[in-house]
Amino acid sequence: MNFMTNLLRLSLTNPTEAGAHILALRLTFGAALSAFVVTIIVAVVLMFALSGFQPKAALPGFAPIAPVTLVAVMGLGTLGLIGCIWLTARAFGGSGRFSDGVLVFAWIQILQVGLQIAQTALMVISVTLAGLISIFATGLLFWILFGLLNVWLQLGSMWKAALCFVIGVIGLSMGGAFILVSLGFGPQQVAL
Repeated sequence: MNFMTNLLRLSLTNPTEAGAHILALRLTFGAALSAFVVTIIVAVVLMFALSGFQPKAALPGFAPIAPVTLVAVMGLGTLGLIGCIWLTARAFGGSGRFSDGVLVFAWIQILQVGLQIAQTALMVISVTLAGLISIFATGLLFWILFGLLNVWLQLGSMWKAALCFVIGVIGLSMGGAFILVSLGFGPQQVAL
């Protein structure tokens, strides 16, 4: 647990050093994927617990789906994002192992779950305070994410890491849209 506490402290103060600690683990792809799957399951269980165990929709306008399906959608979507970011970084001269990216995103998922728990606890005290802290924490999470991506991909700049993230999100969105259209889903079928 001392490792996790130190990693949390480093993530909040120096994400670059936190990234170096994560990469120093040198986990195999199987071990990194196992950690990733556990964090996705915990996030989905928390989502369902906070909604009174009611079915959740993966995207606005879509029908609610079962928890197991949501785990698959979130897991595959995040793995797709990791792949898009990894390929984008290669175009910018970056390097890094894909399995390290899976581990970095598992850590980001842990931070997001912690933020969601803290935000829920703060809502008991004040909804306004919880909202303000949520805005600050979202910015902090992006700063941590870009620092971790920079170390994982060895880009030499958090700006390059941010650009790779944005291009990765765009690539994943375009790929997802292509897959949905190929499966017969069209924009007219989604009621927003």
